[in-house]
Amino acid sequence: MEHELDLLLKYLRGDATLNERLRVMEWVKEDDAHRKELDTLRRIYETLLVSDMGEHRASAGRTAVRKIFLGIGSALAAAAVAVGVFLMTGRQSQEADEMLKVSYVCAPAGYQTMTVLSDGTRIRLNSGSRLDVLTDNGNERHVRLKGEGYFDVARDEERPFILETSGMRVKVLGTTFNVTAYDEVQSVVLVEGSVEAKGAGDSAAVVISPSERYVYDTVTGTGNVEAADVEEYTSWIDGYILLKETGVQEIFDRLENYFEVEIDCNADDFRDVTVSGKLMIDSGIETALETLSLMMPMKVDGLESGHVTISPVRRPAAGGTEIL
Repeated sequence: MEHELDLLLKYLRGDATLNERLRVMEWVKEDDAHRKELDTLRRIYETLLVSDMGEHRASAGRTAVRKIFLGIGSALAAAAVAVGVFLMTGRQSQEADEMLKVSYVCAPAGYQTMTVLSDGTRIRLNSGSRLDVLTDNGNERHVRLKGEGYFDVARDEERPFILETSGMRVKVLGTTFNVTAYDEVQSVVLVEGSVEAKGAGDSAAVVISPSERYVYDTVTGTGNVEAADVEEYTSWIDGYILLKETGVQEIFDRLENYFEVEIDCNADDFRDVTVSGKLMIDSGIETALETLSLMMPMKVDGLESGHVTISPVRRPAAGGTEIL
């Protein structure tokens, strides 16, 4: 796809249409070398274009990206990895040698990114997510998240770490937690340590403990704390979604967020269906849907066109009555 470098750059910027994204995903699946080429391009793009830069350096970065992809500068690719951003593809990663100071970091559709901030905080961003670094000074560390992220915050008693979403505010000194903020219902799941969370409509913040989840509904303006299976909400960092009697609509909502595709499904057709098991998401939307079709009676149409339709598969039962 050397002659379509502009398409790959559109994909990484998040400007590609659904059909263009599917073209890139098919190209990646054709050959493992293609995946490695896209990984290299992704690392260079994040490093040179996401970091705080002037327009002149950003333009130079685009030139460097083009040269790297065409095989004219592997040394620069290695240097880009060293400054602190690397791509998470399945369970593989490349560690950073230095901390990264950035203004924002994005994860394109179908990929995760790992970022190490200047204070040592490690952040994994899920597909389609964006993290803005608002403040990192002597008083506080302040970021804003859209999407989903797994945070391992470096402890600093003097400088609290504050995370904002469109509906919540989370405050920690140093701990590990997962935040989901793709849509109206947002949540914080605590892995270890302590988190202080507050929804926009809450009068006071609540403190949650490990294996607890704070859920905030931005529509109703209400929040509550509930027990949570941590693996169910953090399994995405290992390339799968853990399903535990999960409703069909919730599954498709998560796949839509991860792969940025539209999935049409009549919830009434599957109102009594729940799914349990591990659904792999690190091999693409087609593989995920194929696996899901083995876990529940469903048929997938329109994947090639970019508009997926899910319909139930009915099996004849004794006496001639059709059942799911």
